[in-house]
Amino acid sequence: MRLSRRDLVAGAALVPTGGVAQAARGAAGAAPGADFSFPGVYLDAAFTHPVGRFAERAAIAYARARAHDPQAVGPRGNARRAAVERFARLINAAPEDIAVVPSTLEAENLVNAALGIRPGAGTDGGVVTDALHYDGSLLLYGELARRGVPVAVARAVGGRVDLAAIRDLIGPKTRLVAVSLVSSTTGFEHDLEALCALAHARGALVYADLIQAAGARPVDVKASGVDFAGCGTYKWLMGDFGAAFLYVRPDRLERLTRVQVGWRQTARQESHALPLEPPGPLIDDFALKGGAAGLFEVSTPAWGALAVAAASLDYIAGLGPEAIARRRRPLMEQLRDGLSGGGFLPLTPPDSSGPIFACAVEGAEARFGPTLAAQGVRISLYPHRLRVSPSVYNTPSDIDALLRGLRG
Repeated sequence: MRLSRRDLVAGAALVPTGGVAQAARGAAGAAPGADFSFPGVYLDAAFTHPVGRFAERAAIAYARARAHDPQAVGPRGNARRAAVERFARLINAAPEDIAVVPSTLEAENLVNAALGIRPGAGTDGGVVTDALHYDGSLLLYGELARRGVPVAVARAVGGRVDLAAIRDLIGPKTRLVAVSLVSSTTGFEHDLEALCALAHARGALVYADLIQAAGARPVDVKASGVDFAGCGTYKWLMGDFGAAFLYVRPDRLERLTRVQVGWRQTARQESHALPLEPPGPLIDDFALKGGAAGLFEVSTPAWGALAVAAASLDYIAGLGPEAIARRRRPLMEQLRDGLSGGGFLPLTPPDSSGPIFACAVEGAEARFGPTLAAQGVRISLYPHRLRVSPSVYNTPSDIDALLRGLRG
C-alpha cells in the first residue's frame, strides 16, 4: 500500500483528528459496540481494555510512518503533547502538571522516592495506605516497611475502607497517604475530596491511583485537591501498555527532590569536548527543566503507546465520562441482582459507581473457569473470587450470558 504525504504527516504527528471525537459523539446515543472488534463476550476491561478501531488506526499510522521514515517519529514529532493535553482535560488538570512515565506503579514509586520515603530516611517519611490499594502498590509499601519505613495499613470491612480507619492511622510524621481511587479488588471508591481534606489537615500529602477510575467515571483532580495521581493507559483509557501519566499538583513541586536524570529533562546542555567547540567544563555546563515533566520524565517514552492513547482519549472525550458511567449503571444493577444469593457474596459496596463488580465465591476459578472459557465469556477469576468489569461495548445480553455460565 502506497502512503500519501498526508498519511505520513499524520503518522509522524500522530495527533487524532476531530473525526474521531465526532464519531464518538455520534456513538454516544447508540451502542458503541461497532467501534470494537473481538470474539465472544468480554467483561474484563479492569484487567485490560480492548483497543478500539480508532486506536487501531492510530497504531497503524504510527507503524507506517516509522516504516517509511525511521525518523518520522522522535522528540520533535510525536503524540506526547496530544495525549497529555487530552488526559489533562479528562481529569481537569493543566497539561504542564502532567509527566509521562512508563506505568502507574512507576509513578507511585517515583512519588515516594521524590518525597524522600525510603529506608534510612528516619521516621519522618511514614506512609498510610489501605488493604484495598493495588496489590503491586502494597508490595511497594510492604518492602519499605521491611526496611524500616513506618507504614500503616487500614483494614477493609464489607468491601470498603472507612475514612475514620485512615484518620486513626495518620500520625504527626505521616508524609503520604496512598490509595486507589477505585479499588481493583472490590470496586470500592474513596471520597477523594474528603480524604485529601483529612490528610492535608494533618500535614500529609495524598497519592491516588486512577487506573480503575479515569475514563470510566468523572475524575476532577482540582476539585479533590489530590497532590499526586498516576494512571496507565491500558485499562479505562482504552490504550496500550507502556505509557502512563503522573499528575503533580503544582504547589507541591517544591517539596519534591529530583531522583532520576535524563535527556528529557534538559533545558540546556553545552558540549566542550570536541574539536571546534568552545572551551569549558566537560560535564557541568547544563540546566534542567522544572515542572512535572522536567522532574519525572527521564528518557524516550513509548511514542507508539502515546499515539494510541491520544486517539482513545479523543474517543472517550466524545462519549464523555458521565455518559460512560450512565450507560454502565443498569449493567451493574443487572449483575448485582443476578448474583444475589446462591453462594455469591458481593464485595462491591452498593453505592459504588465505578466499573467493577466483585464477588467472593468458593472455588470460583475451578468451578467457573472451564464453563466460561467454553462459552467465550471472559472475566477475572481467582481461587475464591470473581471480578466483572463491563465497558461501553457491553449489553444486557452479555450480562445474561455471564449469568448463565455462573448459574448453570
